[in-house]
Amino acid sequence: MSERSGKFDLGGLGNKIGWKRLKYLFVVNTRKNAVFPLLMMFVLLTVFTFIGMSAYYFGLLEPESLKAEGIAAEYDNGFLDTLYWSLKHILDPGAFSEDYSASGWIIAIGLVNTLVGLVIVGGIIGFVINLIQSSMDELRRGGTEVQEFNHIVILGWNRKVISILRFFEALKRTQPVVILANSDIDMISEEVRLVERSFKYVRVMPQHGSPTLATELERVGVQESRAIIMLADEGAEGNIQSKDVPTIKTLMQLENLSWRSGKPNTVVEITDRENVDIAEIATKSTVPIVSSSDFVSKTLVQCSRYLGYSYVYADLFSFGENEIVIQSVKGFENKYFGQVAHAFNNSILLGVSWVEEKNGVERRIAILNPEPDYELFDDEELIILAPPDGPEAGVAPDTEFEPKMDVLPYERPVFSKVLILGWNASISDILQEFEGHAVEQIAITIVSSYSAERVAGTIGGYAEGSGKQVRVAYKTADTANRKMLRELDVASYDDLIVLADESNPAYDPDSRTSLTLLMLREIKEVTEGEFPSVTAEFYDQDTKTLCRDTPLTDAVVSPEFVSMQLTHLSRQPVLASIYKELLSAGGIEIALRPSNLYVPSDEPVAFQDLIVATQQVNEIVIGVLLAEKRDSLEINPKNDKIYTFTDEDQIAVLAQQVYS
Repeated sequence: MSERSGKFDLGGLGNKIGWKRLKYLFVVNTRKNAVFPLLMMFVLLTVFTFIGMSAYYFGLLEPESLKAEGIAAEYDNGFLDTLYWSLKHILDPGAFSEDYSASGWIIAIGLVNTLVGLVIVGGIIGFVINLIQSSMDELRRGGTEVQEFNHIVILGWNRKVISILRFFEALKRTQPVVILANSDIDMISEEVRLVERSFKYVRVMPQHGSPTLATELERVGVQESRAIIMLADEGAEGNIQSKDVPTIKTLMQLENLSWRSGKPNTVVEITDRENVDIAEIATKSTVPIVSSSDFVSKTLVQCSRYLGYSYVYADLFSFGENEIVIQSVKGFENKYFGQVAHAFNNSILLGVSWVEEKNGVERRIAILNPEPDYELFDDEELIILAPPDGPEAGVAPDTEFEPKMDVLPYERPVFSKVLILGWNASISDILQEFEGHAVEQIAITIVSSYSAERVAGTIGGYAEGSGKQVRVAYKTADTANRKMLRELDVASYDDLIVLADESNPAYDPDSRTSLTLLMLREIKEVTEGEFPSVTAEFYDQDTKTLCRDTPLTDAVVSPEFVSMQLTHLSRQPVLASIYKELLSAGGIEIALRPSNLYVPSDEPVAFQDLIVATQQVNEIVIGVLLAEKRDSLEINPKNDKIYTFTDEDQIAVLAQQVYS
């Protein structure tokens, strides 16, 4: 009836609303609790089992019914036998055929139980299959709730993750690692699988989700983690103005968490140097921050200025052989730094450190390579390069050691013309680094596939002469073009830097670098006289290995170098001040220098003699590179180890920077 007639079909409407309501409640409860459908199946199973047991009152266990093959009275001729008969019909449809010769009521009840049983058993089987499928889908999607303790959490995904995993594996300690990122989980899982199959100690669990959400951070167990490494997520590229924005939001989330058992070690990667200050505000300057572009630019410029820098750096901060430790100065109070350097037979004294409080915030200060007559005080700590089993402290001698010879001066290269081939996010920081180190004017020529209009905002000031010492000229061209390289007159430059070029999307940056180096080799072969030093940036270690037979003087595998720093800081945040000191303009340089500047060649000398020699010029020897073992830098040998150097051998030192 219509509403106008004043009559309503309340029964039909009520049934319609009732079924819709039940269906809706089923869907809602299923979404809230994945086990709800299974519970409903067991409720139906229980209800219809008891309905089927009503057959007892229709003579189920009477002598006439017991003649049927499927009816028996073997337990108690009552409740148990009736329960078994009813449950059997629900769970086994074939049981209905065994009721032949029973009464009509028994057959009818058995038929109802069998038909309902098909629905119930089908529902349970479907639920189990769906549960397994959902679990597998959840595993593939990276949506599992992590049940780990004392693990490493990596927030974000980029090419540095694989290097970080390899560094943790090199420590040879069992370590679970959980990765939470917004990037494609299939891509992440595949890349992790390729490297993880060679691991013995590191177990990796990739997870998909947003690190900026507190619920996702809780899901991967940040509260129970040992360390958190935050990376600029490549999955965010193209969606936001800066990849640092999600990182800073995640930092704010972590700061708002109530840590149950203390905040884990945390280290943060920031891609843009200008965002470092914002990140420090978010963390209240309590978390080590690594500006990747800043770090790479500093390293590239240092490699250009000091031959062998990357080689020594990689060995100095490698994993497993040696590590930098902070130790109390107790026992060496009021001694001189130069004296104490001789007290460790298996370790090298690098500097001193202490904690300073300012505006209620504690900050660690590190001084590397102080003067030999620097007096140690009881509130200071020693920075020591030691083997894994720790430094062996002896007694600081009171007598002075006699040097084998007077140290000869080292002539550093002076650059006036630099050629940079390629373009990536580090270019602006590279120019700033050259500006910060130069005491004379440097003319820098940059060549990439970008148009001059596109790069004007980055180099405009240097091109117009606003830089104090650096002047920049730009050329749009293909850096892997043989004719173009010849026209550049490469040999006329003092130094050449080949960047991992991102200006031409048609080429992989490492492939482009390889092609450029091969063409430079061809140019060098026909060049008379000196050829400039060549520093190249790679994204992959394997590509660097392929380029050995090229004019390559030094190379930086930028993801590995940044990953090395991030991994160390996640284990020892106190190293942040040491890294800062090593990379700051006016700080400490790492370099390889000829051994004959410090000790005579063809005479037996102990490593301790090198310690004495380098102290004369306020330097610290950290290792030895023998010409016959060109690929093996020996870091931190024992003081009493004897060497007989040739003129081709070199030593690795820490020294005060001198600008060029």
